[in-house]
Amino acid sequence: MEDEMVVAVILVSLFFFLAIEAIGLVLKRRQGVVEEAQVTAFSDIQLPKGLFIDEGHGWAWLTETGELRLGADEFLSQAVGTIDHIDLPAVGTKVAKGETLASFHCKGREISLNSPVNGTIVATNDTVMNSPSSIENDPYGSGWLASVWPVEHTEALKSLKVGEGAVAWLENEVQRFVEFLACKTSPELVGATLPDGARPVVGSALALDDEGWQEFRKDFIA
Repeated sequence: MEDEMVVAVILVSLFFFLAIEAIGLVLKRRQGVVEEAQVTAFSDIQLPKGLFIDEGHGWAWLTETGELRLGADEFLSQAVGTIDHIDLPAVGTKVAKGETLASFHCKGREISLNSPVNGTIVATNDTVMNSPSSIENDPYGSGWLASVWPVEHTEALKSLKVGEGAVAWLENEVQRFVEFLACKTSPELVGATLPDGARPVVGSALALDDEGWQEFRKDFIA
């Protein structure tokens, strides 16, 4: 009788440990599915008609009132992914082309977007200040940053890209970023930045080490 009880205890213990292991495997699989679902590749370029693009990855849109609405293009918003906080200049501030318009804080790192035009800030977007994710989700709509009154309208837009030329340039920037990541990303992180070798993963710039991050800022944004 005593031997039978010992055997029963052993069997129950074995069943218990097997059940725990099975549950652990299920949880790992579920976690893997979630992690895989969170890996999103760059979307195709979808530039609104009439939008002007600057080589620093800012954009400008001429409104009916003559103001220029400014923001960050989809390349920049997808390269950095999640933005935690944004710094914008106060209304009335004069901004110069090539100087800082906005600073994005992303997981302990910072990147500045330069103004594509010369002008004076006449409005800033409260929505994007309260919800920075709108830059990634809707960069040309609710993710706009500020409106400026340009020093001179024609000159302000003259050096910017528009139409098919702007789309082609952005597509080339994506390809250049693919090549950059392939060179700068360590082997264990390649899958987190280039899942199929064709389109980068959203937020892949933040997977770079400090040196790579600085080079990304210099080569693509500055």
